[in-house]
Amino acid sequence: MSATRLLVLGAIRILQPVHGYDVRRELLTWRLEELANVKPGSIYGAIRTLERDGCIAVHARESEDHRPERTSYVLTGEGEKEFQLLLRQSWWTVGQATEPLIPALTLMLFLPREELLAALQARVGQLQGSLSSTAFTRATIADGATGAGGEIPEHVREILDFVSGRTRAELEWTKAFARRVREGAYHFAGEPGFPVVGPGRGIGGPANQA
Repeated sequence: MSATRLLVLGAIRILQPVHGYDVRRELLTWRLEELANVKPGSIYGAIRTLERDGCIAVHARESEDHRPERTSYVLTGEGEKEFQLLLRQSWWTVGQATEPLIPALTLMLFLPREELLAALQARVGQLQGSLSSTAFTRATIADGATGAGGEIPEHVREILDFVSGRTRAELEWTKAFARRVREGAYHFAGEPGFPVVGPGRGIGGPANQA
């Protein structure tokens, strides 16, 4: 939530006065839905929370031709403080992102070896596709682009380079891990040596007591 909160504060700070729809559109042009898991619904949720917290204020409520009312927002003094705090926290703090693969790695032995190898091969293909897609997007960003005309701002290249670096690291790990599994590492479900599991087989259970 803090990432979405920072991004929404930043977009409002840049575009104010601005409608919530335009905040959403701006953030999506930065490809944040895929890269930072910023969903459209969470953007509107952050706007409501920021208004409640006094970080943004209603600038105007407009309605044209019987259309639903549109509300525009501006940053408050409290919002500027919050923006500066979150921006610096993000730069000065090295956090560990939640990695959905960790639970699967913990329980990987319950898959047949061949199925895991097939999944790893598919993962390699997806990672390679992601790298190609990111490289294509990066190549479309013009030197000096500011985003003022609706184009992707030049500094978004740094976001894409950061994500690509992580993706390349995961790709190399995946290939190496698949090679180890293919060469016989570990004991998987249905293989000799697979650990006996079941009631009482955990740490401290009868099967593990001398």
